[in-house]
Amino acid sequence: MKSRKQRKMNFSFMWAFIGLIAITFAIRQVEVIRIRNRLMQLESEIEYYMMLNSALEEQIETLQSDEYIEKTAREKLGLVMPGEVQYIPIKDGNGRYDGTTP
Repeated sequence: MKSRKQRKMNFSFMWAFIGLIAITFAIRQVEVIRIRNRLMQLESEIEYYMMLNSALEEQIETLQSDEYIEKTAREKLGLVMPGEVQYIPIKDGNGRYDGTTP
């Protein structure tokens, strides 16, 4: 039969082992929670960049359209189609357009 001192020592080792397992479990749980939070953050970033990518694809499509190119050429560059005549309105001294023709 085991002595009382030996049983007490075995009982202490058992509690130490259970405590070690509990501490290890708690550390792993904290790590799992941290990883889950990081995963949620990354999923949110992915969603943001997918929406941004879609918006940029639409912008590229718009900028490459014939209508946009023609509008930009007319308004910003002052170009006209062959055979067209460009008219430039003249402002009077008050900054209003003069109704007379040149």
